[in-house]
Amino acid sequence: MENEVGSLTLTIKPEALRAIIGSGRLLELAGKVATEAAAQISSQLVEHVASAALQNDGLKGGASANVSFVFEGGDFGTRPPRPHWGVVSLTGVTETPLRRVATATAER
Repeated sequence: MENEVGSLTLTIKPEALRAIIGSGRLLELAGKVATEAAAQISSQLVEHVASAALQNDGLKGGASANVSFVFEGGDFGTRPPRPHWGVVSLTGVTETPLRRVATATAER
């Protein structure tokens, strides 16, 4: 496609998919994969662009991000572990006690 920016492919091993479906956790997996992949991709793209900014022709080769998923300890996760920084939605922190104090203080 002429206007394509990139592509993303997810491959789930057949035995893992059967086990997930059999345990009734398919929707949980779908939600977790979407959330974790978005966090990984966001984090890796920001890191790539920041590193490229320090080099001549740093973005000449485009950008890439990799993520893989594991099932450990009864929970779905990613390899490498989920990033703790990057571009994230701040809507989840709008109602924390610290945010309320900061907002109230700023309004004075």
